[in-house]
Amino acid sequence: MELIGRGREADVYAVDGDRVLRRFRNGGPAEDAEDEARLLRWLAAQGYPVPVVHDVAGTDLVMERLHGPTMSEALRSRPWRAPAYGALLGRLHQELHGLPDPGWLPGLPGGDGGDARVLHLDLHPENVIITDRGPRVIDWSTCRVGRPEVDVAMTFVILRGIVLRPHERLLIRGFLRAMARTCGTDRRPGMPVATERRLEDPHLTEAEAALVRRLGRPYA
Repeated sequence: MELIGRGREADVYAVDGDRVLRRFRNGGPAEDAEDEARLLRWLAAQGYPVPVVHDVAGTDLVMERLHGPTMSEALRSRPWRAPAYGALLGRLHQELHGLPDPGWLPGLPGGDGGDARVLHLDLHPENVIITDRGPRVIDWSTCRVGRPEVDVAMTFVILRGIVLRPHERLLIRGFLRAMARTCGTDRRPGMPVATERRLEDPHLTEAEAALVRRLGRPYA
């Protein structure tokens, strides 16, 4: 099989023109793949744009092969469309946060009760594929239920916590302003939880961690 994608923990192989295999490099419990397959099927049944699950076996997950650039790739090739892509990501947040708690996802602290909604917690341009049938959201391993403002804040912290050149910072700021207009949620109450979670990421560089800590200050 051809290796077509490589994440921090898993590799993606082309099975054929219509299917891919997602496989963790260091193994892991079979329940992880089974839980993600269950979640993806549930999301699809709610009408949320995710890849179709074909099969799950042990830690291997066979899914629909999505053809198209990531939103990050689309931004790099067409930076003038940053406001449009930001607005699209905001709508994906709003649509996701309109879904009810399915009752079996783990929760975030403080996310119980009537405010609990499905949260991706890693919803940024690398995890959105722009296909000819619309966007598809991938990589749901961090999914929890909780308060929507934490999800929106996580996107903000991830994108503002990257070391960028000046023109790239301007692009991301415009992208995030557009996202804020369409996501339907004020990120500010979620910033403390989002910054704390982001700082727990062992892959952060020292420079990135410093940016994230700065974002955790009030009114960042």
